[in-house]
Amino acid sequence: MSLIMQAVSGFTKSLPFMALWLVVFAVLERLFPAVERKAVKEWRFNLSVSVLYMTVGAIAAVVGDLIGEKLRAGLHGGLINLKIGKTGGIVRDLAATLLSILIFDFFYYWWHRSEHKYPGLWAIHKLHHLDPGINVSTNLRHHWLEDVGRIPMITIPMAILFDLSPRAGGAIGFAFSAWTFFIHANLKLGLGRLSWLVDGPQVHRIHHSKLPEHFDRNFAAFFPIWDVIFGTYYHPGRGEFPPTGVIGEPQVTTLREAAWLPFRTWRWASPASADAEVE
Repeated sequence: MSLIMQAVSGFTKSLPFMALWLVVFAVLERLFPAVERKAVKEWRFNLSVSVLYMTVGAIAAVVGDLIGEKLRAGLHGGLINLKIGKTGGIVRDLAATLLSILIFDFFYYWWHRSEHKYPGLWAIHKLHHLDPGINVSTNLRHHWLEDVGRIPMITIPMAILFDLSPRAGGAIGFAFSAWTFFIHANLKLGLGRLSWLVDGPQVHRIHHSKLPEHFDRNFAAFFPIWDVIFGTYYHPGRGEFPPTGVIGEPQVTTLREAAWLPFRTWRWASPASADAEVE
């Protein structure tokens, strides 16, 4: 099967799950909103950006999987076996899945943190943060280049280091798709004392906050324990649901603007552009 066909197949299979989580959390947002609801035109824009992102991301995912398979074959499996024995049934698979997600989140944490630290990566990632009112539709509002870097930076080291069981691998994909929709949802839901242990809508909203005290906080997608360990955790107060967005950045309102956003940013940040502006 060609690379394009594999990407199309994977994209098609993922659509029902994506649609399911989108509808489920959209309904919950109507019932228990944390802040004001998003306008219909903003929904349409986010969904159009999401389709472009998922189309390119599907190809990146296939490439990442192929690289991972080659690496595992060369190493005769990962350096560390996470199959957790041959007995135990559901308990064994659950343990393998949780451990796999924890490890995934470690690599995701550092990649995500890098996107906020380095201007070249931030130029791509900021489209996700420019949404002035995050909700479930923000989840896949990413630039189409996002996964070109993210998937190899996470998939390759995981493939080299760990031998994941097939069941655990499938469960990771299912959990990831559900949880990322959940943490972006506009829900008045805080996990209280457990916020440092499991990510949720309130903790992740802090990450998207445009208030200075929240900058560069709460990078993890699943387990904020990585933020706790590496000093970037912010524990939200009761009822703390701050405004979101990026201060000082113009809004992106068309798919064309979204598609070209990082290129425009890189262009104006180049020395040649700076010299032209001075002249």
